[in-house]
Amino acid sequence: MGTLIAGGTLVDGTGAAGKRADVRITGRHVSEIGIGLSADGDDVIDARGAVVAPGFIDIHTHFDPTLFWDPTCDPMALHGVTTILYGSCGLSLAPVRPDRRAELTEVFCYIEDLPVAAFDAAIPWTWERYPAYLDAMAEGRYGLNVAGLVGHNPLRLFVMGDEAWERPATETERSRIAHLLDESLAAGAFGMSTSQGFDQDRTGRKVPSRMCDDAELSTLIDVLADRGRFLQFIADPHAKHMPASVRRVAELCAPRGLVNTWISVLHDDQRPDDARNMLDLSATLQAEGSPCYPQITPRSFDVQVNWDGGMSFMNMPQGWHRVVQASRPDKAPLLNDPTWRATARAEWDRTAFTMIRHHRPENIRLLSVTRPEHERWLNQTFDQLVAERGGHPSDVLADWVLDNDLEPGVVGTAIANGDVAGVAEMLVHPAGVIGNSDAGAHQQMFCAVGDTTLLLTRHVRDRGDLTIERAVHGLTGRLAGLFGFEGRGVVHEGAIADVTVFALDELHWDLDNFVSDLPAGGQRLRRPPGGYRATIVDGVVVAEHGEPTAARPGRLLRR
Repeated sequence: MGTLIAGGTLVDGTGAAGKRADVRITGRHVSEIGIGLSADGDDVIDARGAVVAPGFIDIHTHFDPTLFWDPTCDPMALHGVTTILYGSCGLSLAPVRPDRRAELTEVFCYIEDLPVAAFDAAIPWTWERYPAYLDAMAEGRYGLNVAGLVGHNPLRLFVMGDEAWERPATETERSRIAHLLDESLAAGAFGMSTSQGFDQDRTGRKVPSRMCDDAELSTLIDVLADRGRFLQFIADPHAKHMPASVRRVAELCAPRGLVNTWISVLHDDQRPDDARNMLDLSATLQAEGSPCYPQITPRSFDVQVNWDGGMSFMNMPQGWHRVVQASRPDKAPLLNDPTWRATARAEWDRTAFTMIRHHRPENIRLLSVTRPEHERWLNQTFDQLVAERGGHPSDVLADWVLDNDLEPGVVGTAIANGDVAGVAEMLVHPAGVIGNSDAGAHQQMFCAVGDTTLLLTRHVRDRGDLTIERAVHGLTGRLAGLFGFEGRGVVHEGAIADVTVFALDELHWDLDNFVSDLPAGGQRLRRPPGGYRATIVDGVVVAEHGEPTAARPGRLLRR
């Protein structure tokens, strides 16, 4: 017995026009496509008035640790996603020496804003090298298919130890790093990720991959090209430096024709030409022979401040970042200290950019309070608080944090991608690919799940920026072809049965909310279900009408 998806419009992931068709699934594969197919004992999914499409692929996530405490990656399947790629931004859980596990945990948790307690409670660390890690992952059963990149940072740390943070690799070290990379790819890693222009640890040190020189990067590109894989990288996010950062990596990849994909391109309504210029640059690089693909997310970046170790004030190391990184007992004394306050005021004034855009107080929203007398400020903006209380904004914020027991809800809104028309311009640019969701990371700052639903509701249904065929192709077949997800991303007879069923007028993209389901009692922001009728992974229904099933047919994918 299989499954018959009956009465829907098939949008097959190739970009071809949708057509009326029934789809039969037998075992793990699509076995028949036609009109008027009989059930013949199959379970029937009613797709009348709905689209039948390949399951969506997310090429930029950080679910590496999450898979050990939530094998379903909730709520990804509830937004049509059937395959994820993790190991992004130069970070992966292998290779790692036993005496470096705490170091890797600390870097991972700081950069991706995850609680260390969750890591310590859930990660088994039964491996050192990447092949053993993949063997451990292959033992799991998941709510969707999972695939991994190997991170440049753990490769360098494994070979160079402390000096990975300090300098380029020697010729001998380059050879050893390249061998580790090749070993990881041979075991099934889909590629390598690196951070070349961003990321630092809690103390402000640049991550090891940023110490890499062209000789090392070229060596690793050769290994990737020989294995037919790809490179994912973080470009320098600074507008003045981004073009050179992207061109450097893309031009190193060009002689080998290595597919390279990068993140950092976002629409800034104060600098609206920057994103267009970067997309045009990528188109030029593609024409010159480098398959260079910037990743575009439709989601506006709203960041909730994590007062217990987050990155929101990373550009204010002596003032607000110091408070955020301090232990709970040390926070109030710092906030009350006149010397700290003077330092914080000066740093606030001279710092051009922080993650919550502190110089745009009208975009900072007061989301929650801890005392009844402050409830009138709920959903008001920080500029209103400053206007009423008076004084320097840094001092006003310090008092507000103290008045709310060190945990007020403070959200920086529209940090980037706040202009919907500007986002639409990026999405339709032919040089880009849909990606950079960051799902699984920053779970105490925002929920990055649901980009698929936002794209379909806002940019297909409501605005008409994309046709349904182009949007589905961008979420499925195009990504599968570029990044090596063989047998996925399309619906045709013989294809692996990763399928999602939805009606555009039934979809909804809702605001995230906190749930307490992380190991050791941690909280995360979760987006409600998106209104999909069904999501099918490897021929098995994993979600139906907004509810997950108990099935876990997903598996580790190896190249």
